[in-house]
Amino acid sequence: MNKYKILLIVFITLLGLKSVSAQQVYSSQFYAMPIYLNPALTGNSDYNIRTGVNYRNQWNSVTTPFVSQAAYIDGKLSFPYLGASWLGIGGVIFNDKAGVGGLKTNQIMLTTSLNKSLNKANTLFFHGGLGIELVNKSVDYNKLVFDDQWDGAIFSKPTEELPETQSLFYLDISLGGALTYFRGKTRYFLGVAVSHINQPNESFYEITNNLKRSYNFHGGLETKIGPRLYIKPEFLYKREYLSTEFVFGANFAMAAGKKGIVLHYGLWYRNKEDIIPTVGFQKNRFKFLLSYDIDVSALQLTSASKGGLEISLTYNYNYSNPRSVKRLERKRKAKKIGDKAISCPKFTNED
Repeated sequence: MNKYKILLIVFITLLGLKSVSAQQVYSSQFYAMPIYLNPALTGNSDYNIRTGVNYRNQWNSVTTPFVSQAAYIDGKLSFPYLGASWLGIGGVIFNDKAGVGGLKTNQIMLTTSLNKSLNKANTLFFHGGLGIELVNKSVDYNKLVFDDQWDGAIFSKPTEELPETQSLFYLDISLGGALTYFRGKTRYFLGVAVSHINQPNESFYEITNNLKRSYNFHGGLETKIGPRLYIKPEFLYKREYLSTEFVFGANFAMAAGKKGIVLHYGLWYRNKEDIIPTVGFQKNRFKFLLSYDIDVSALQLTSASKGGLEISLTYNYNYSNPRSVKRLERKRKAKKIGDKAISCPKFTNED
């Protein structure tokens, strides 16, 4: 069985796990948290070390805001026997607080990936990843009101609906696969990730509430369209329990001056819900992006078209490129994260 048949089997397996899933947190800048989007993207960058933080504040004009915060780091492990392939390792810390009941989610996720070159020219790569999360969910039931507290005039009676616990822990497993193809100045990428593989129980009560599987389908391309201008259109299709999400759009990057400054701007659309303008800048390895969801859904009269503010900061360290490094030199340098050993070929404005 050749490597292309193996690759096809892996993708069919991921797609074959399809079922409905549980609701997850929205993110307009899904591309700014790659290993949270898909564990297969761990270590899949032009740099040996990549870090980032993300902040999102949503529905502040309608109700108690939903606030999410996350930080991640990932990198490469290269070994002589892997040739133009490498291993990726990474981690994510995530916190989310939603609603008047203070429903809190705290997650610690460890990810790993195998990034395999599929041809001698190093233009086609397969990425397979695994993510393991420890999740803690808690809620303050003292802040909630239940229907059995109504005495006919006011909510004054004590409730009998309190669960046995207000905090729970569980392990969550995710799998992902992705392809990257380089042709000239253009990089094409396509991936799929499946969350809640083990369908953990997420219930504060005695009844069982197993999370259904969640699916992320994502892809796009990145290319140079002018002497100092790059474009990166992408899409995300998310299928979850009783809901789907489709986000698409593009970010542009324009080099400004000779001091490593790059201006970023873009426009995105979440199907029937939000228009999302994005702006930012990049200085050498540091990048800042700000986006804002303009609500265009049926709730826009209530929300005054206000959706969510999202900010991301990323920092990349130690660029490397397998096309420009001889195989023998690569073997000598492939020791640990930080060595200029293996990476996806570089072609964009991140010099």
